[in-house]
Amino acid sequence: MKFIVFAEDWGSHPSSTQHLFSELAKKHEVHWVNSVGMRKPRIRVHDIKRVFDKVLQLFSSPKTQAIATPANMKVYKLPILPWHDNRFIRYVNKRIFSYFFKANTQAEPVNYWLSVPTALYLFNTQSQDKMIYYCGDDFSALAGVDADLVAPFEKQLIATADLIYVISDFLLAKMPAGKAKMLSHGVSVELFSESIIKADEIKALTGPVVGFYGSINAWLDIDLLEALAAARPDYQLVLIGHVVTNVERLLSFKNVTHIPAVCHKRLASFSAHWDVSILPFVTNEQIRACDPLKLKEYLAAGKPIVTTGFPAVNRYDSHLFIADTAAQFINQLDSALALSESQLMDLEQAQQHIASQHSWQSKASIVVSDMRLLNR
Repeated sequence: MKFIVFAEDWGSHPSSTQHLFSELAKKHEVHWVNSVGMRKPRIRVHDIKRVFDKVLQLFSSPKTQAIATPANMKVYKLPILPWHDNRFIRYVNKRIFSYFFKANTQAEPVNYWLSVPTALYLFNTQSQDKMIYYCGDDFSALAGVDADLVAPFEKQLIATADLIYVISDFLLAKMPAGKAKMLSHGVSVELFSESIIKADEIKALTGPVVGFYGSINAWLDIDLLEALAAARPDYQLVLIGHVVTNVERLLSFKNVTHIPAVCHKRLASFSAHWDVSILPFVTNEQIRACDPLKLKEYLAAGKPIVTTGFPAVNRYDSHLFIADTAAQFINQLDSALALSESQLMDLEQAQQHIASQHSWQSKASIVVSDMRLLNR
């Protein structure tokens, strides 16, 4: 089975698409096209740096990657221009794509997998080909995406795709019922559930350790975290990840530790050894549509999870500590830390059982079965 995949840059971060195709590439041929962009650059430092980094990628290999490249996968760094709403640019981009993929035009069926709607115009499908839209976000509300640019491509993709995968009920409700299917995020069960040595960065912390990893972005409830740090000075709050929002006041608390982003394989050395995992998200359209990868990873780690309320966590409400306000969040954190040893063992077993039902291997098997049905 052959896939041509349009997603983010391979190895940039361990996304759901990368996890899936790490599994699928074990037995199937995968051609991965690095991000073609979903936002037009503007004249600002971040965008100029992004353009410069993309140019450098054309001539170099990354020194480190979040996920290793499988043997059956070829990664393409195409010089695609992100002004997808310009007719001439689309013509140029399409010619670039056809040049790189001229060897992939034989009669063998191709499964085109689009996690990035703006890639839709780059290729022409043959009668034997199939098109799959993997919708992992609500692009109309996703930070860092030009919603006006993406919207017409997504609308056309929804209309023409043979199969649509979504990761949440919120997104499922926005899709045509006849060809949309839930494919929630998975987890690398062995990585997050097996015994692993505690990370050096948290060995010296004393008192209860409360941890979060991921992008420290505007979708985190920073006010809630400040209230937590102030109300519970004996709790150690650990935040792991890139900082892309203002957290200067939060990091000024003596009981708050920030650790720059670490590679995916190291995350378990933190989450398996802190006392509580947290998901302190704000409530907005982006969060209502999401299915955080870290939720299943937290479940596999087996530590109590305290979270704000949103649809992805509500389905596991009997195994999580869910709060609607900052005060409730702090109280739920107190309750999680007060669990007895036997209660902690029971919770760990229940959480790891849930995680075991959502391995990336099982998610890849679902995709293979669906593709075989499509290609009959």
